[in-house]
Amino acid sequence: MSSPIRPPIRPTWADIDLAAFDRNLGAVNARLPQGSRLIAVLKANAEGHGAIELARRCAPDRVAMIATALLEESLELRSAGITLPLFVLGPLKEADHVRIAVEHDITLGVPGPEELEIVAAVARERDVRIHLKLDTGMGRMGVVESELPRVAELIRSAPRLHLEAIYTHLANAGDVNDPFTDEQIARFRTLVETLRQAGIDAPLHHVANSAATMRGLVQPGDYVRAGLVLFGAAPLDRDSPRLEPILRWRTEIARLKELPPGHAIGYGTTFRVRRASRIATLPVGYADGYNRLLSNRGEVLVRGRRAPVVGRVSMDLVTIDVTDIPDAAYGDEVVLLGRQQDDEITVEELAAKLDTISYEVFCDISARVPRVFHHA
Repeated sequence: MSSPIRPPIRPTWADIDLAAFDRNLGAVNARLPQGSRLIAVLKANAEGHGAIELARRCAPDRVAMIATALLEESLELRSAGITLPLFVLGPLKEADHVRIAVEHDITLGVPGPEELEIVAAVARERDVRIHLKLDTGMGRMGVVESELPRVAELIRSAPRLHLEAIYTHLANAGDVNDPFTDEQIARFRTLVETLRQAGIDAPLHHVANSAATMRGLVQPGDYVRAGLVLFGAAPLDRDSPRLEPILRWRTEIARLKELPPGHAIGYGTTFRVRRASRIATLPVGYADGYNRLLSNRGEVLVRGRRAPVVGRVSMDLVTIDVTDIPDAAYGDEVVLLGRQQDDEITVEELAAKLDTISYEVFCDISARVPRVFHHA
């Protein structure tokens, strides 16, 4: 990774290692069986990692499609010059939005008969490419068994509607001990066969998310949808194969002071130093996505050593105790997420402290934290 490029003014930013992302793409592709290909899921600005920059690294020999959650996200990629096939997970509820997607060569994910009816109406005037989503147990989006006859009729009624793929989403693939994943896969095959008997089929299927992909739950020829694993986070609940983290969130010591025993720190005076202490203030806070629940609980890295967060995390500032790091100095780099020397604050560690998941930790890093991209 190249030396950090300092953004202007505030010394808080996230380094994004594009070379590590390239290696992760290669590692995921190496796990795929014969004929299978990768759909790179870059929704929510690639979970805060920078969708446009990462999309530019998605060469067609490694990535079949890029998936987003919103039409706006796909349009942003098209506006940035991304030419790979794009797939919007949707839903789209307006015919005009379907037309906009078609005009920009964007494939639609269709999660129910209501949307399919809108898409089929547009397909009477132009070609529309879709992936049909089946609900195999998640209970959110997707066609359920009782809706299959209506879905089959709608597809048959629109000859310019091109069903390119059928897919589903797994509810708990990260837990290797939960049999529900196997039940969902079996359910998917049953529903696909029901459609096939009704004369509806598709050349492609995709079931596996990041966790299922890393578990090897991919049939030859099936596509996979991977997002989290491409960013280097562990997709499984335990014993997870982990690729290279590509994000490193850092700031600097902006103020360093000596405080006497008993001195309060932060809003609500929730922390008082018990000894003469060196307290450092960092120019980052919950407005940047450093969660307020890390107050008096979080840790950061200074000169390769851990320093505790003391006092409440405020909107723009965090205070840490560097008494046990006597060489800590004004202007020192502080790592909030990522590696420094021989230690690392992982996204899984932060997620565990917050009783949440890695996805939310990434997505919470706000837009006011500049992303600095490194190509080597």
